Parts: sequence; C-alpha cells; structure tokens
Amino acid sequence: MEDYLTPDPLWCITQTSLAPEETKHYEGLLTQGSGYLHLRGSYEEGLAAAPQDETYMRMPANVTVEVPRHPRSKAGTYLPGVTGQHPLLREEVVNLPNPLAMTVRCQGRTLDMDSGDIFEFSRTLDLRDGVLHRRFCWRLPLGELRCDFTRFVSQARPGLIVQRMDFCASSPMTVTLDATVDETVTTNGYCHFRTTEPCAQGQAFGVTVTTDNGDTVTLMSRCQGAPASVSANRGTLELCCGAGVPVRIDRLTLVSCSRDPQPRDAQALAAELETLCAAPDALYAPHAAVWQQLWEKSGVIIRGDDQAQFALNVSLYHLLRAANRNDSRVAVCAKGFAGEAYFGHFFWDTELYLLPFFLYTNPAIARSLTRFRIGTLDGARENAAAYGYPGAKYAWESSVTGAEQCPNWQYCDHEVHITADVVFGLWHDWKATGDRAFLEEMLPVLTETTRYWLARVQHHPDGTVHLNGVMGPDEYICMCNDSAYTNTMVRYALRVTREAGALLGKSLLTANEQEQAAYVEEHLVIPRREDGMIWQCEAFDRYEDPDFTSLWPDRTKRFGAVVSQERNYRTKALKQADVLMLPYLFPDTMDARQLQQTYDYYYPLTTHDSSLSYIIHAIVKARMGDAEEAYSLFEKALAIDLDGGAAEGIHIANCGGIWQGVVMGFCGMDWCYCRDDLHFTPHLPAHWQEVSFRIVWHGAAHRIRVTHDGVSVEEDDQ
Repeated sequence: MEDYLTPDPLWCITQTSLAPEETKHYEGLLTQGSGYLHLRGSYEEGLAAAPQDETYMRMPANVTVEVPRHPRSKAGTYLPGVTGQHPLLREEVVNLPNPLAMTVRCQGRTLDMDSGDIFEFSRTLDLRDGVLHRRFCWRLPLGELRCDFTRFVSQARPGLIVQRMDFCASSPMTVTLDATVDETVTTNGYCHFRTTEPCAQGQAFGVTVTTDNGDTVTLMSRCQGAPASVSANRGTLELCCGAGVPVRIDRLTLVSCSRDPQPRDAQALAAELETLCAAPDALYAPHAAVWQQLWEKSGVIIRGDDQAQFALNVSLYHLLRAANRNDSRVAVCAKGFAGEAYFGHFFWDTELYLLPFFLYTNPAIARSLTRFRIGTLDGARENAAAYGYPGAKYAWESSVTGAEQCPNWQYCDHEVHITADVVFGLWHDWKATGDRAFLEEMLPVLTETTRYWLARVQHHPDGTVHLNGVMGPDEYICMCNDSAYTNTMVRYALRVTREAGALLGKSLLTANEQEQAAYVEEHLVIPRREDGMIWQCEAFDRYEDPDFTSLWPDRTKRFGAVVSQERNYRTKALKQADVLMLPYLFPDTMDARQLQQTYDYYYPLTTHDSSLSYIIHAIVKARMGDAEEAYSLFEKALAIDLDGGAAEGIHIANCGGIWQGVVMGFCGMDWCYCRDDLHFTPHLPAHWQEVSFRIVWHGAAHRIRVTHDGVSVEEDDQ
C-alpha cells in the first residue's frame, strides 16, 4: 500500500480544521464505498461528545427543512438492501455495527479529536482511488505522538475494509489500542437489531446481527502489527513506541450478509482474514485498478476552470461509489448511502438525475438501476391495489420491495408522476442500447402502469381527459389538477407503451385497453394560458402571488422553513423547477420565444429550496444560449455539497445533475430518445477552454472534445 497516489488538489477533498460545526459535513463528504458497502467519514475512535447509541423517536417530517438532531457526529455503515422497520418512518436502511471502532490510550489520556491536544491536523480523501488519509500530532504529558490513519473500502473485494495506522513517538511511550465492532449504534434513534451475537475466531473478532426485517449481517475484524513492538490479543494491542521509531498496525474487516449470493459466517470470514493478513500490502493495487477503470469510462476533463473540475470530480466519485453494479435488487438512495436522511429510500432521482450519467458512460450500471424497477413491479402492483386501482403504481419513496415507504401522505398519495418517470427511464435505456430483449423484459411494467393510468384519469363530458389531485415536482403546491409535468409524462408513457407493442409485434393490453390508452394519450389536458404558455397546473393563475420581500427576508434560510405549509400550499412559490422540466427533458416542447417566456414567468417564483432546482435552471439557460447566467446557476449547484451541505449525506441527484449540466447543458448533447445521431450544440462558458469526456451511444464508445471552435468525435476502442 505504499503506492498511494501523489496528492492533487483537483482530485482531493482536504480538511485542515477541526471546527465542531463541520464534523458531520465532512463525515458525509468523505464517505467511502464500493456499491456493496458504504462508510461515512467518521473518526475511527469516535468523539466522546457524540455517543452513537442514543435512542429517540424520530417523527415523520418535511426532510427538506427538518433540523438534524445530531450536530456533532454520526457514524454510518450501510449495506444497501439491508433494512429494518421503523415504527413511524416505515422501512429504512439500517445503520450497521461500526467496523472502524477503536479506543486509543496513552499516558492516561484517551484520543479525542475534540480535545485541545491535537495539532498539525489534516484529512484527505483522494477521489481517484477512494483512499482516506488522516494525519495529526497528539500532544501528551511526556511528548508527542504522530498518528497517520489510512483506510479504503475495497472495490476489488466487496465487503473488505482495509485500515492502516502508523504511530511515531517523540519519546518512548506505550500506546494501547482497543479495536471493536460497535453494535450499539442506532438508526435515526431506533435499534433495528433483533439479535446481537459477539463472534471470536482465533485472532478475529466481530459480531453477527439480525435486523427486524430478518437480514443477518456478520462483521469480522483482525488486527496485526510488527511482532517486535506490538503484542496483540484479538482486538487489544499494546504498542511499545521507541523515540522516532515508527510502529504500524494493519486492521482488516470483512462484511457478509444473508442477501449475498454466497453468505459467509464468522468462521469463514475469520479464515479469509487470516489469508489476507499475510499480505495486506497486496490489497491496494487491485482496488486502485478498479477505480482507474471507472474513471477512464466516466471522467470529464474541463480545461480552464479548476473550481468546476474539482466539484465535478467530487460528484462523479460519489456516483461511482454509490451504485452497485452487481446487484439490481437495489438502487441508489437519495443521500447516496452517506447518511440517514430520507431513510435509504429511492425516488424519481433514479430515472431523471442518476440514470443518464450511467446510460451514457457505463450502461451496465444503468441496466442495474432500470432492472431494479422491473424487479419491484409486484410492489408497485400492491401500491395500486392499496389505493383501489388495477395495474401498478410505483412508490414515491421505494425500498427494496417497491412498496410505498413515504411516511408523509402529501407525497405518497399525490406525487404520482413517479409512475410515468419509471417508464420514461426504462424507455431511455431502450433508446440508448437498442436491446430488444430488454424491451421485452420491460413490457409488463409498461402494461401495468398503463392500466393504472386508465383507472386514475377522469373523463369529462366534453371529451377531455384530466388527472386530478396530484402533486408535481414542485412540492409546494400540495394537491392540484392537471399538473402539466405529470400529464406530459403520462402521455409520453402511454405513447412509448404503444410504440413498444408495435416494435415487438404484440401487446399485453386488451384491444379495448389499447383503444382507451390511445384516447387518453391524445386528450389528456396540458393546461395553457391564452397565449399558449404552459400553466404549471389547472388554475395556477388563481394561486396567490408570494410576497417574498416580507415573508422571506433572510434568504440564507429555505422559504419552506420560514412560512407555514398552509401559506405555502396556497401560493405560487415553487420549491424547484416544474414546468421547466419539460424543455429540459423534451427540448422540442417549446420554441425559443416560448422558452424565454416560460423561463421569465416561473424563475422569479422559484425558491430553489430543493437541491434539484439550480442545475435544471442552469441546463435550460445554457440551451437558451445564455452561458453566463447558466454558469452562475451552475456554481450554486456545485456548492450544495461542498459548502457544508453534506452533513446528512450526499445530494446524489444533484451529483448526477452536475454531470448533465456539463454534458447536456454547456456541451449541448442531445438526448438519445430525441434523435438517433450523436449531436452537440455547445454553449461553453467564456473561460472554459475545452471539455473532453467519453460517451457510449447505441453501444459504441466515443471520445468527445468540445471547444469554442467546435466539437470533435472519435471512436473509443476501450
């Protein structure tokens, strides 16, 4: 492991201060993972001021404006798919026993980064290989102890955590290290462990837990050091440090769960650890090689803008880390498995914000995400039946079964556009790959969602069709009729269902259902103003104008946090882009005049309380040819996770949006469902000299280079 990469400021997140208010932010921002396993960037030894076993009852709330309970630190260990049942929050991903936990003692003191005895502190996550380095000096009564902690979650061997600790004392001293696997952690204040069984096999130690959902997880760890200076008894080590003589400890941890294709028990994990501990230095190279391959496929280079390059690298790192390319039973949760907010649930983020990045860079990962929706069709059927409808209604907040997990009625009852969004994502995959077998595979989803829409719409005597009592992407209007976004997506879903049937030469719908679907597709209303501008919903003009000047004087706070929901739900204040999602997804929806008119109307009403908002406005503005204003909006999106916003986890949808902002926005790449050929209409910011990236288009890889002089496209033979 001595072949770590040389630090590069464009590729390294670096923390140099120990400000208490930043601790949780860096824990989220420095999250490591392999798709299979994710670890928040908490300190191995924890903080005395932040116990991890606190229990309380977290209530359902508007997570966008909810005040987090833990201001100091929250460790996090997540296996996507391992869930538990919360009494109020429904099913949530479980924060598993902490496999990093340890206590370090020397000269009667216990290591705590909150003490005033720490200096020369720095912590760096290298995005190129996902390795986290922490270096500091600990001031003790009889000298100083220099500490260097390094760890990574292996990409080459799922479930393996590699830690290395180097100590060097200024004078002779003995350091005691007690390594444990801490099973006392809670998830959102709740304990999901039905059973807890400590494990010991030879020099390995750990725990097996069973969640209240019946998932079993075993975590086994083993420590070792130089024999001459370290005496070890399972997790307890005594280090005899001579003055200026480095002492090294390696700790390896393996995780396995009952969801694995071949689950391993404590004995099997201990035997594997014994083998791995014989050559810990050999574990880094294959891990780094996987990261290198991921970056070769997905990296984007921006010449002329280090700020944008760094933020983009951070976003792509978390996208690549969060997606499990080997398991279509899970998707990517809203916080990228970097925190407990949103409870590990899957949203429309999957189709609208995450899927495009993977479809155009690594289609195999994209297919894992789209197959997740196919695999949860039964859950969607159950959702529809629970509301008294036939067919399939996809969950606004999904867990591994596809059953609705959203604890707030406003969203789960009314934000039905997710069902059309799922079909949109499946069709996007088909258009990107042309995989006829996959088209066949997704046909039941198209069929069952069509049946849901046929039952959900309302037919008026004048022949028009309406969709009432819904919530569009702008969640600040609770219930409305004929949401323009929702109805457009429903019409699109019905159209592609018809097209899929024609391509396959068959349909699972009856002749009568096909006739009804064609009628709804044609007659479902898109509300418009007299001059043709699209209204967000029916009667939108009769909602109250928001008095932002008096109601929202402090713009550092979200609008939704300073007004009541009652007031919010009756005004035109928008949480995020809504109607503007339409020209973003379907550029032919509006001509240049209509787009300018629509943007000018809705933008002043938009609060951007959602992390999904700025990037959509940036993309639309770039396509309008206003690169300067687009870049200003783009900068706001770049800052969402970097400027203190990652405390409760990564805004992973915004990460996917940032990639789209560069490729679809400034570089002007068209969607593959809009045209067959690879086409660009770039509007680069003036200070950007060049953007280069790799794109997969209909199964063929290309290297793209965009400058102010034009676009070059070359075949990529990798």
